[in-house]
Amino acid sequence: MFLVGLVWCAFQVRLGRRTFAEHVDRIGETPEARELLDSTRGAVTPWVEDATDRMLGEHIEAPTAPSARAPAPARAADARGKPVDGRAVGPVRPRATAIAAVP
Repeated sequence: MFLVGLVWCAFQVRLGRRTFAEHVDRIGETPEARELLDSTRGAVTPWVEDATDRMLGEHIEAPTAPSARAPAPARAADARGKPVDGRAVGPVRPRATAIAAVP
């Protein structure tokens, strides 16, 4: 609640001809303030990038283009391994059978 009161005062209470927020805004528009801001960004940016890399680890990007060799689609076969559409099907694996638990 105290912080809300301070923010309200910064924008509503006049200090001379302007409010506190207006004074800060005009100071920020000076060439000296812009120079300070630019030099601070230049010094802080490498540090922030280094900290981000350490926290997030190596950045791995997923491929967005399809690979040149796409896997062949699976072909349908009946229970005996015969192709449904008349095309050849690879070797058919036997179905897994349930093994009874040994007491």
